[in-house]
Amino acid sequence: MKKDLHIAFIHQEFPYGGAEKITLLTANYLCTHGYKVTILTARHNEHLYPQGSVRQFCVELLPSRHIKSSKAVAQAIRSYACERDIHILVTSRELLYAKWLKAKTGIKLVFQLHSSPYYEFRDIAEKKANSPVLQLLYGCGVERLLTQFYRNKYRRVYGWADAYGVLCNAYKQVVVDELRLSSTSKLWVLPNAIEPVGSVVYDKQKTILFVGRLSHRDKRVDRLLRIWQLAQPQMPGWKLKIVGDGRERKKLQVLASRLQLQQLSFEGHTNNVKNYYDEASLLCLTSSFEGWPLSVAEAQAYGVVPIMFDSFLGAHELIQTTDDGILVAPFDEMAYAKALVELSTDLPRLTKMRHRVIEKAKEYTIQKMGEEWQHMLNHIVE
Repeated sequence: MKKDLHIAFIHQEFPYGGAEKITLLTANYLCTHGYKVTILTARHNEHLYPQGSVRQFCVELLPSRHIKSSKAVAQAIRSYACERDIHILVTSRELLYAKWLKAKTGIKLVFQLHSSPYYEFRDIAEKKANSPVLQLLYGCGVERLLTQFYRNKYRRVYGWADAYGVLCNAYKQVVVDELRLSSTSKLWVLPNAIEPVGSVVYDKQKTILFVGRLSHRDKRVDRLLRIWQLAQPQMPGWKLKIVGDGRERKKLQVLASRLQLQQLSFEGHTNNVKNYYDEASLLCLTSSFEGWPLSVAEAQAYGVVPIMFDSFLGAHELIQTTDDGILVAPFDEMAYAKALVELSTDLPRLTKMRHRVIEKAKEYTIQKMGEEWQHMLNHIVE
């Protein structure tokens, strides 16, 4: 085991969202197992660290937020790599200077895909369906050009990456098929991990959660608000809490007011999401696409039963049986509301599922996922 390796992770901001939370957890795990870890970031948000978290790694600031293309960032990483003997750089973004960096430093590059592969194609399709203007543009060949653009992007990244991480086996197969790979030696399955939960509160309240970034492009919390309008009159005593923040918050609050929603609160960002998981019975996700939503795995670990649209392949890894949670056909808001009401009124089923999801979450603890990270890191420097 080559535990003298120095690993660097690059992020525009750190901490920030789910991807950065995974990096924090992975970095600490690697540090406790003998690796040296540095986080390279343009903005260090020290106030966003989860409550009680311990930082065992170093953080270094980059000169620009444009980590994908900035010449200054490329030069800074080159200097760090040479002066501090960094062996491996992990990125979740395409780096336009990747080949130059490898040639100048000999550093190995790991690309970690935090979403579902080719999610851009679903994004294009949804925008087309909802916009007559885009339908006209796409009819003129724009859709074909965009599709080719993203395919070329995936090929470029796979070309310079020494290892290419995906979140589950289903995503690995998508990459193999789309890129027509004859060898999968670069591909590694690196699921998002969670920290072990010390104790679980089983005496839950009538609380439904959404936990995550308020982003229209992927999270689509507006769907959840419309679903709550349908379900809430049939769920007396229940309340919905939106935990998280983002650019979409004001629009969502306006929509909530227009829909005259009751028993709803926007909680904003928190450094202690455990308090919400301890209270909640259900977690709702209404995303257009996801990779491996950390909130679902965390909720399961705390005995919170997830309900989400079957809108990404990774959903079937998190909810493999009807006891692991509920998958609703995308994007049937009426069916979602019906499933929500039925589960909230079926206490024996909800109790059974609560115990099952706790066991399910033990499949993706950092101890299990960290071993695969060690295997991958040591493999690419052999």
